[in-house]
Amino acid sequence: MVHHRDGPSVAAYWMHWIVGHLSEPGANLDLVLGAWGEGTDAHDRFGIALVHRQLEDGTPSLMVIDAGDRFRNIDLAATTLARSDVIGTPLADHVFSLVDTIYLQDDRFF
Repeated sequence: MVHHRDGPSVAAYWMHWIVGHLSEPGANLDLVLGAWGEGTDAHDRFGIALVHRQLEDGTPSLMVIDAGDRFRNIDLAATTLARSDVIGTPLADHVFSLVDTIYLQDDRFF
């Protein structure tokens, strides 16, 4: 979960990969953003999917992808966003800020 400092949860995330194979096909980082807690449900949240690849020089690379397939059997979010719903919008800055926070604070990824 991602929380505001001393505040509410704003997102949940999970990452799926095969150890030793981040360069190809990569890993999936799935985010569920929105309201959490008592009185909320899937209609208060939306899903965003990203693909993480480790480049040959070790640099991580992230790309937003259409989330529909990634959330097909996930009931945490009632809505999924396509790449075009995120890229080039103010939401993109928010998503990549969350991803930066996740990568900086969750040492399981590096």
